[in-house]
Amino acid sequence: MRFYRRLSSFKAISFDLDDTLYDNHPVIAKAEQELQQHLKDVAPVCATLSPEFWWQHRNVCLTNQPELCHDVTALRLACLQSGFEELGFSASDAKKKSTQAFEYFLSHRNNLQVPDSVKNLLAKLKDKFPLVAISNGNVSIEDIGISDYFSYSFFAGAGNLQKPENDMFEQACKKLNIHTSELLHIGDCTHADVYGALQAGCQTIWINNDEFGIRKKPLKVLPNAEFDHVEQLGIFLR
Repeated sequence: MRFYRRLSSFKAISFDLDDTLYDNHPVIAKAEQELQQHLKDVAPVCATLSPEFWWQHRNVCLTNQPELCHDVTALRLACLQSGFEELGFSASDAKKKSTQAFEYFLSHRNNLQVPDSVKNLLAKLKDKFPLVAISNGNVSIEDIGISDYFSYSFFAGAGNLQKPENDMFEQACKKLNIHTSELLHIGDCTHADVYGALQAGCQTIWINNDEFGIRKKPLKVLPNAEFDHVEQLGIFLR
């Protein structure tokens, strides 16, 4: 636990989700593996494809629709549909298969357990501060059992720009009727969370959990503090 900037009084706490509250790396790896097997089952020709095939379609989709970089769900659906169409499926069949494949992926993507220690922390913090979820991803807080802890939740896509853009930070503060300086944001990403929150005028704590599988990029700007795991937020309950 290391403090770099003076931490001022705050009225609410926002949380990134993936790799902040739980280790998301093995979850995504498993979901990607299951998706590839599903694609082979519904279209055996997929067994002959390299990962580069889908990566190229991702790049084409981003080139044709740059706004998809802010919506991981829409981007994956577009990539799948584009790939199925190249494989010879009609537009309607490609759309149907891509929707089914994405739903299959999402079922595995949401198949995770938030540690009890984190749930207990959120439950106690909720009694003291309004809590908000702010995520660039598409995890379902209902499916993973943490929706009841949050007053509001914001996800990139559907008009919301991804962090580090200000969109979701400002929306959260507007909903809570607080100044951005009164929001303490908690997250693992040095760019999206630390830089993004500070750029929006919020305070921030970087969760640098070495036990999680995701690789951390070096800090380019100092957060208010760096914690080794999210449970250390318990200091605000004293």
